[in-house]
Amino acid sequence: MSGLHILNTTPSWVLAALLIGLCVFFSVGLQLLIRRIYGVDFIASNHEVAGFKYAVVGVAYAVLLAFVVVSVWEDFDETQQDVHAEAGRFYDVYRNSFDFAEEDGAKIRAAIIAYAKAVREKDWPAMRDGFRGSDEGADAYTRLSRTVGEIRAKNTQMLPSLDHAIALQQDVADYRIWRLSDVGGHMTPMVWFVLILGGIITLAYPAFFATKKVGPQVLMTAGLAMIIGATFLLAVNLNYPFSGPEPVDPAAIDTVIERMATEEAKGE
Repeated sequence: MSGLHILNTTPSWVLAALLIGLCVFFSVGLQLLIRRIYGVDFIASNHEVAGFKYAVVGVAYAVLLAFVVVSVWEDFDETQQDVHAEAGRFYDVYRNSFDFAEEDGAKIRAAIIAYAKAVREKDWPAMRDGFRGSDEGADAYTRLSRTVGEIRAKNTQMLPSLDHAIALQQDVADYRIWRLSDVGGHMTPMVWFVLILGGIITLAYPAFFATKKVGPQVLMTAGLAMIIGATFLLAVNLNYPFSGPEPVDPAAIDTVIERMATEEAKGE
């Protein structure tokens, strides 16, 4: 079972409980274990040095975590905007087809509707599972490109419309490439390594502190671990824009497909 399959099939509250719970268990458990082995007095003797170092570690990891979350959020938002723009290009190609002779225009409309449906019905499930599109989507785009490429201007007045159709078809190609390139996420293995390593160190540091009353100390440590776990969960979800409990919304493509189908049925 792949990580994306777990991300797709597990409810968001379960994922949150597991990840946050793991962080709390590790941080609080290690703290209680060290406290039991060495005792409060021995640990407390390191407070002055440990406190200074923990402040540095905490700030460094907070900056790293904030940078990662902001970065993946911006990428997620850009992906959503690209999907809206891609849907808009579908409709632009459809409307532009009416500038051509009926036979040529009908071919373009059939090709763009078929491609839009392939994107929604074939590409989208494949992207959710971590694949960069589908064979059906690639084939449908090839047919669209070939259809537009075979159109010939019958007079000079048709040249601007033909140039516009070619430009729109190229835009469709560009948005397809950008969409599929976002499937695997933007965080490299090195970023994941540093993020996880920094999290482990930050969660382990409370073990260097001990107070006479264990209850308040456990609550403070648990609160810190919950914040780190929740932020890490947010980074994971945003890094995979087409997977997880809250992926990029394909509603814009659904709306355009429905609109094109409705207009085609009415002969508009």
